[in-house]
Amino acid sequence: MHNLIRADIYRIIRGKALYITLLILLVNAVLTVMALNAFQHGAITFTMPEAMPDTMVYEIDRILETPIVNGVTMPQFAATQMENFIFFLLPVIIVVAGAIFSHGTVKNDLAWGVSRTKLYLSKLILSSALAVLLLVSFVVFCTVIAVIINGFGGPTPAGHYIELLQIFSAQLVMLLGFVGVGIFLAFTTKRTAAVNGAFIAFVLVPLLLLTSLAMINTSLERLLDFELLTNIMSLAHLPSLETREILRAMGLGVFFLVTSTLGGIALFRRAEIK
Repeated sequence: MHNLIRADIYRIIRGKALYITLLILLVNAVLTVMALNAFQHGAITFTMPEAMPDTMVYEIDRILETPIVNGVTMPQFAATQMENFIFFLLPVIIVVAGAIFSHGTVKNDLAWGVSRTKLYLSKLILSSALAVLLLVSFVVFCTVIAVIINGFGGPTPAGHYIELLQIFSAQLVMLLGFVGVGIFLAFTTKRTAAVNGAFIAFVLVPLLLLTSLAMINTSLERLLDFELLTNIMSLAHLPSLETREILRAMGLGVFFLVTSTLGGIALFRRAEIK
Protein backbone atom coordinates (compact mmCIF):
# COMPACT_ATOMS: atom_id res chain seq x y z
CA MET A 1 0.00 0.00 0.00
CA HIS A 2 2.90 2.32 0.77
CA ASN A 3 4.24 1.94 -2.77
CA LEU A 4 0.80 2.65 -4.24
CA ILE A 5 0.44 5.87 -2.25
CA ARG A 6 4.00 6.95 -3.06
CA ALA A 7 3.44 6.35 -6.80
CA ASP A 8 0.20 8.36 -6.68
CA ILE A 9 1.90 11.23 -4.86
CA TYR A 10 4.64 11.30 -7.49
CA ARG A 11 2.02 11.31 -10.27
CA ILE A 12 -0.02 14.08 -8.67
CA ILE A 13 3.00 16.28 -7.95
CA ARG A 14 4.12 16.01 -11.57
CA GLY A 15 0.61 16.73 -12.85
CA LYS A 16 -1.34 19.99 -12.99
CA ALA A 17 -4.65 19.09 -11.34
CA LEU A 18 -3.60 19.73 -7.73
CA TYR A 19 -2.03 23.10 -8.55
CA ILE A 20 -5.06 24.19 -10.58
CA THR A 21 -7.32 23.18 -7.68
CA LEU A 22 -5.19 25.20 -5.23
CA LEU A 23 -5.29 28.20 -7.57
CA ILE A 24 -9.09 28.04 -7.82
CA LEU A 25 -9.24 27.59 -4.05
CA LEU A 26 -7.14 30.76 -3.68
CA VAL A 27 -9.51 32.68 -5.96
CA ASN A 28 -12.45 31.37 -3.93
CA ALA A 29 -10.75 32.54 -0.73
CA VAL A 30 -10.22 36.03 -2.20
CA LEU A 31 -13.86 36.28 -3.22
CA THR A 32 -15.03 34.94 0.15
CA VAL A 33 -13.05 37.50 2.14
CA MET A 34 -14.01 40.38 -0.15
CA ALA A 35 -17.71 39.43 -0.01
CA LEU A 36 -17.69 39.19 3.80
CA ASN A 37 -15.84 42.49 4.04
CA ALA A 38 -18.32 44.21 1.71
CA PHE A 39 -21.27 42.62 3.53
CA GLN A 40 -20.09 43.92 6.89
CA HIS A 41 -19.46 47.41 5.55
CA GLY A 42 -22.95 47.66 4.04
CA ALA A 43 -21.88 47.40 0.39
CA ILE A 44 -23.98 44.24 0.20
CA THR A 45 -27.35 44.03 1.94
CA PHE A 46 -29.56 41.04 2.60
CA THR A 47 -33.20 40.83 3.57
CA MET A 48 -34.08 37.65 5.42
CA PRO A 49 -37.30 35.91 4.39
CA GLU A 50 -39.93 35.34 7.04
CA ALA A 51 -39.36 31.57 7.01
CA MET A 52 -35.76 30.46 7.35
CA PRO A 53 -34.10 27.64 9.33
CA ASP A 54 -32.56 28.79 12.62
CA THR A 55 -29.06 27.73 11.56
CA MET A 56 -29.13 30.10 8.57
CA VAL A 57 -30.57 32.98 10.62
CA TYR A 58 -27.88 32.48 13.26
CA GLU A 59 -25.09 32.59 10.68
CA ILE A 60 -26.37 35.77 9.02
CA ASP A 61 -26.81 37.48 12.39
CA ARG A 62 -23.28 36.51 13.40
CA ILE A 63 -21.77 38.01 10.25
CA LEU A 64 -23.70 41.25 10.75
CA GLU A 65 -22.67 41.51 14.40
CA THR A 66 -18.96 40.98 13.76
CA PRO A 67 -17.35 44.38 13.09
CA ILE A 68 -14.69 43.35 10.58
CA VAL A 69 -12.89 40.38 9.06
CA ASN A 70 -9.21 40.24 9.99
CA GLY A 71 -6.50 37.79 10.95
CA VAL A 72 -8.23 36.91 14.22
CA THR A 73 -11.84 36.58 13.07
CA MET A 74 -11.30 35.15 9.57
CA PRO A 75 -10.37 31.53 10.46
CA GLN A 76 -13.75 30.96 12.09
CA PHE A 77 -15.47 32.64 9.16
CA ALA A 78 -13.60 30.17 6.93
CA ALA A 79 -15.13 27.37 8.99
CA THR A 80 -18.58 28.63 7.97
CA GLN A 81 -17.77 28.24 4.27
CA MET A 82 -17.82 24.43 4.17
CA GLU A 83 -20.85 24.38 1.87
CA ASN A 84 -18.52 25.76 -0.84
CA PHE A 85 -15.35 24.00 0.23
CA ILE A 86 -16.96 20.54 -0.04
CA PHE A 87 -16.89 20.72 -3.83
CA PHE A 88 -13.11 21.14 -3.87
CA LEU A 89 -12.96 17.51 -2.74
CA LEU A 90 -14.24 16.42 -6.15
CA PRO A 91 -11.03 17.13 -8.11
CA VAL A 92 -9.06 15.24 -5.46
CA ILE A 93 -11.33 12.22 -5.71
CA ILE A 94 -11.24 12.27 -9.51
CA VAL A 95 -7.45 12.62 -9.72
CA VAL A 96 -6.70 10.02 -7.05
CA ALA A 97 -9.39 7.39 -7.61
CA GLY A 98 -11.22 8.23 -10.82
CA ALA A 99 -8.04 8.35 -12.90
CA ILE A 100 -7.29 4.64 -12.47
CA PHE A 101 -10.54 3.82 -14.27
CA SER A 102 -10.52 6.56 -16.91
CA HIS A 103 -6.89 5.72 -17.81
CA GLY A 104 -7.30 1.98 -17.37
CA THR A 105 -4.38 1.69 -14.94
CA VAL A 106 -6.51 -0.24 -12.45
CA LYS A 107 -5.85 -3.37 -14.53
CA ASN A 108 -2.09 -2.87 -14.22
CA ASP A 109 -2.31 -2.46 -10.44
CA LEU A 110 -4.33 -5.64 -10.06
CA ALA A 111 -2.12 -7.52 -12.51
CA TRP A 112 0.89 -6.79 -10.28
CA GLY A 113 -0.82 -8.64 -7.46
CA VAL A 114 -2.18 -5.67 -5.51
CA SER A 115 -5.27 -6.71 -3.59
CA ARG A 116 -8.47 -4.84 -4.32
CA THR A 117 -8.85 -3.93 -0.65
CA LYS A 118 -5.37 -2.37 -0.50
CA LEU A 119 -5.98 -0.52 -3.75
CA TYR A 120 -9.23 0.92 -2.41
CA LEU A 121 -7.75 1.90 0.96
CA SER A 122 -4.69 3.50 -0.64
CA LYS A 123 -6.94 5.83 -2.64
CA LEU A 124 -9.04 6.62 0.43
CA ILE A 125 -5.99 7.41 2.58
CA LEU A 126 -4.36 9.65 -0.04
CA SER A 127 -7.63 11.45 -0.81
CA SER A 128 -8.13 12.06 2.92
CA ALA A 129 -4.60 13.46 3.24
CA LEU A 130 -5.17 15.79 0.29
CA ALA A 131 -8.49 16.89 1.80
CA VAL A 132 -6.56 17.94 4.92
CA LEU A 133 -4.07 19.83 2.71
CA LEU A 134 -6.87 21.68 0.92
CA LEU A 135 -8.62 22.55 4.20
CA VAL A 136 -5.43 23.95 5.73
CA SER A 137 -4.68 25.83 2.50
CA PHE A 138 -8.16 27.37 2.39
CA VAL A 139 -7.97 28.59 6.00
CA VAL A 140 -4.46 29.99 5.44
CA PHE A 141 -5.47 31.68 2.18
CA CYS A 142 -8.51 33.33 3.78
CA THR A 143 -6.57 34.46 6.84
CA VAL A 144 -3.65 35.93 4.90
CA ILE A 145 -6.01 37.82 2.56
CA ALA A 146 -7.99 39.17 5.54
CA VAL A 147 -4.74 40.34 7.16
CA ILE A 148 -3.73 42.09 3.92
CA ILE A 149 -7.10 43.88 3.72
CA ASN A 150 -7.81 44.72 7.37
CA GLY A 151 -4.73 43.75 9.38
CA PHE A 152 -4.31 41.08 12.05
CA GLY A 153 -6.82 42.60 14.46
CA GLY A 154 -5.26 41.50 17.76
CA PRO A 155 -5.07 40.91 20.60
CA THR A 156 -6.00 37.26 20.27
CA PRO A 157 -8.65 36.11 22.80
CA ALA A 158 -7.56 33.53 25.36
CA GLY A 159 -7.95 29.99 24.06
CA HIS A 160 -8.65 31.24 20.54
CA TYR A 161 -6.37 28.82 18.72
CA ILE A 162 -7.43 25.85 20.82
CA GLU A 163 -11.03 26.65 19.94
CA LEU A 164 -10.16 26.85 16.23
CA LEU A 165 -8.33 23.52 16.43
CA GLN A 166 -11.41 21.93 17.99
CA ILE A 167 -13.69 23.39 15.31
CA PHE A 168 -11.60 22.27 12.35
CA SER A 169 -10.88 18.86 13.88
CA ALA A 170 -14.61 18.23 14.27
CA GLN A 171 -15.30 19.46 10.74
CA LEU A 172 -12.49 17.30 9.39
CA VAL A 173 -14.19 14.19 10.73
CA MET A 174 -17.25 15.11 8.67
CA LEU A 175 -15.14 16.03 5.63
CA LEU A 176 -13.67 12.55 5.69
CA GLY A 177 -17.23 11.23 5.53
CA PHE A 178 -17.68 13.16 2.26
CA VAL A 179 -14.34 11.80 1.00
CA GLY A 180 -15.44 8.27 1.85
CA VAL A 181 -18.64 8.70 -0.14
CA GLY A 182 -16.69 10.20 -3.06
CA ILE A 183 -14.27 7.25 -3.18
CA PHE A 184 -17.23 4.87 -2.97
CA LEU A 185 -18.80 6.57 -6.00
CA ALA A 186 -15.51 6.49 -7.93
CA PHE A 187 -15.04 2.76 -7.39
CA THR A 188 -18.66 1.80 -8.02
CA THR A 189 -19.49 3.98 -11.02
CA LYS A 190 -15.97 3.93 -12.55
CA ARG A 191 -16.89 7.01 -14.59
CA THR A 192 -15.82 10.59 -13.93
CA ALA A 193 -19.08 12.18 -15.12
CA ALA A 194 -21.11 9.82 -12.95
CA VAL A 195 -18.96 10.60 -9.92
CA ASN A 196 -19.41 14.34 -10.41
CA GLY A 197 -23.16 14.13 -10.80
CA ALA A 198 -23.72 11.65 -7.97
CA PHE A 199 -21.47 13.51 -5.52
CA ILE A 200 -23.12 16.88 -6.19
CA ALA A 201 -26.53 15.27 -5.79
CA PHE A 202 -25.44 13.62 -2.53
CA VAL A 203 -24.31 16.98 -1.16
CA LEU A 204 -27.11 19.24 -2.39
CA VAL A 205 -30.32 17.28 -2.85
CA PRO A 206 -30.93 16.39 0.84
CA LEU A 207 -30.15 19.97 1.92
CA LEU A 208 -32.41 21.58 -0.68
CA LEU A 209 -35.24 19.14 -0.02
CA LEU A 210 -35.12 19.39 3.78
CA THR A 211 -34.65 23.18 3.74
CA SER A 212 -37.69 23.54 1.50
CA LEU A 213 -39.73 21.35 3.83
CA ALA A 214 -38.53 23.36 6.84
CA MET A 215 -39.62 26.61 5.22
CA ILE A 216 -43.05 25.14 4.51
CA ASN A 217 -43.44 23.68 7.98
CA THR A 218 -41.03 24.79 10.73
CA SER A 219 -41.73 21.62 12.72
CA LEU A 220 -39.86 19.72 10.00
CA GLU A 221 -36.72 21.75 10.62
CA ARG A 222 -35.50 19.05 13.00
CA LEU A 223 -34.90 16.80 9.99
CA LEU A 224 -31.92 19.04 9.21
CA ASP A 225 -30.29 17.67 12.38
CA PHE A 226 -29.41 14.59 10.32
CA GLU A 227 -28.28 16.35 7.16
CA LEU A 228 -24.52 16.38 6.54
CA LEU A 229 -24.01 19.89 5.17
CA THR A 230 -26.12 21.51 7.90
CA ASN A 231 -24.15 19.68 10.57
CA ILE A 232 -20.70 20.51 9.23
CA MET A 233 -21.72 24.18 9.03
CA SER A 234 -23.08 24.11 12.57
CA LEU A 235 -19.71 22.85 13.83
CA ALA A 236 -18.27 26.27 12.93
CA HIS A 237 -20.04 27.40 16.12
CA LEU A 238 -18.83 24.42 18.16
CA PRO A 239 -18.35 26.31 21.50
CA SER A 240 -22.05 27.23 21.52
CA LEU A 241 -23.26 23.69 20.70
CA GLU A 242 -24.38 21.09 23.18
CA THR A 243 -22.31 17.93 23.51
CA ARG A 244 -25.05 15.81 21.93
CA GLU A 245 -25.10 18.12 18.89
CA ILE A 246 -21.36 17.80 18.43
CA LEU A 247 -21.44 14.03 18.82
CA ARG A 248 -24.36 13.74 16.42
CA ALA A 249 -22.56 15.75 13.75
CA MET A 250 -19.28 13.87 14.10
CA GLY A 251 -21.18 10.59 14.33
CA LEU A 252 -22.74 11.29 10.93
CA GLY A 253 -19.27 11.80 9.45
CA VAL A 254 -17.96 8.57 10.96
CA PHE A 255 -21.08 6.68 9.86
CA PHE A 256 -20.75 7.73 6.21
CA LEU A 257 -16.99 7.13 6.19
CA VAL A 258 -17.25 3.62 7.65
CA THR A 259 -20.33 2.47 5.74
CA SER A 260 -19.15 3.84 2.40
CA THR A 261 -15.73 2.27 2.86
CA LEU A 262 -17.04 -1.16 3.86
CA GLY A 263 -19.67 -1.07 1.13
CA GLY A 264 -17.22 0.19 -1.48
CA ILE A 265 -14.64 -2.50 -0.73
CA ALA A 266 -17.30 -5.22 -0.77
CA LEU A 267 -18.66 -4.09 -4.15
CA PHE A 268 -15.22 -3.52 -5.69
CA ARG A 269 -14.03 -6.99 -4.70
CA ARG A 270 -16.93 -8.47 -6.67
CA ALA A 271 -16.82 -6.01 -9.58
CA GLU A 272 -15.76 -6.98 -13.07
CA ILE A 273 -12.90 -4.82 -14.35
CA LYS A 274 -13.11 -4.29 -18.11
